[in-house]
Amino acid sequence: MAASSALAGLQAQANCPICLDYLRDPVTTECGHNFCRCCIRQFWADLSDSFPCPVCRHPGRERHLRSNAQLGRVIDVAKLLHISRSKRERQDERHLCEKHNRVLTLFCEEDLQVLCPACVRPPDHQGHRVRPAEEAASQHRQRLGSYVEPLKRQLAVVQQLVATQDRRLLELGEQVQCQRQKLASEFESAHL
Repeated sequence: MAASSALAGLQAQANCPICLDYLRDPVTTECGHNFCRCCIRQFWADLSDSFPCPVCRHPGRERHLRSNAQLGRVIDVAKLLHISRSKRERQDERHLCEKHNRVLTLFCEEDLQVLCPACVRPPDHQGHRVRPAEEAASQHRQRLGSYVEPLKRQLAVVQQLVATQDRRLLELGEQVQCQRQKLASEFESAHL
């Protein structure tokens, strides 16, 4: 939990107080607050003599901004941590039993369901063939693979038949065209 709150704190510091998104091209004002370069420039766009900080209202006399490349690198890390954390949370949610909130590690062959250890207790799956989910997944992948190869061969045969029929259709079209020309030529010579 401490790591989670530390990550949340890091992400809060990595956000621009103006656009509330991750800092892009971060700059630091005279008072030490950080902003996206484009956000602070837009905030100050209509000002000419005083440039207050949007956070603390410290009156800056110039549009003095320091680039903060180190903060930019920290933000890149924060983004990656956020993405990996979100991905991990989604994976954890997908692999938890809705009924018992435990990790799904077993597979019932009769009901074709993924189960947690608590689901196996009677009466729901009593007497059913239950085994580790990874083992079942491996066997089902092999079984599917045994169906895929014959289907690929059948598909190749069908594609070959279609190609043969296409060639035959072209040949027939050419023969029809030749016959038309021949008949037109004979008709023309008969009328001369």
